[in-house]
Amino acid sequence: MSPKASGSKPLTSRNRDASVIAAAIEVMSEKGYAATSIQEVADRVGVLKGSLYHYFDSKEELLSRILAESHATMDELQGEIRAQGLRPYEELMEYIRRQTIWYLENRERANIYFTERRHLTGERRQRALEAGRTFEKYIQDLVIAAQKDGDIRQDQDYRLITRFLTGALNGVRFWPSRSGKQFSVEEIAEASVALVRSAISTP
Repeated sequence: MSPKASGSKPLTSRNRDASVIAAAIEVMSEKGYAATSIQEVADRVGVLKGSLYHYFDSKEELLSRILAESHATMDELQGEIRAQGLRPYEELMEYIRRQTIWYLENRERANIYFTERRHLTGERRQRALEAGRTFEKYIQDLVIAAQKDGDIRQDQDYRLITRFLTGALNGVRFWPSRSGKQFSVEEIAEASVALVRSAISTP
């Protein structure tokens, strides 16, 4: 590993990934992926650029790791909700509530996910696209099951309902910046669920 820069701190096995990923999220959120350099990320962490290349082979690898961590969080969230044994309709509502909270509490990471993943190439891009399809399929399967239970309206195709829900979720991160009134994360999450219930529930 390269010698430590003056005033820098060593990257240990415990903190290196978290520190670098956090710094990359900060810089990419401020400047965008294209304008972000490994040097800027290294400066933000407080290490020499060569030290980062010891753990991440490229800027694209950093972006891929940010997205992979977001996908892993979504998988974990879905697993926790499934474990509650709720009816499909209530599982869907709980997912919308908790996913809304996550987006609002991790807006920088969520913005990178939606605006910068187009920069991925090859296998990394394919993994990101597949993870996105898995996210949508989870919602779609719950919609189909809830329609069969009679809890979701059946006058609209399940695919259109799924797209409505994914669009509503993906856009919720903009809500706080588009209103003069300040709402808490919990208020927005509850409003999101209430609006979805009124839109898709069986009359």
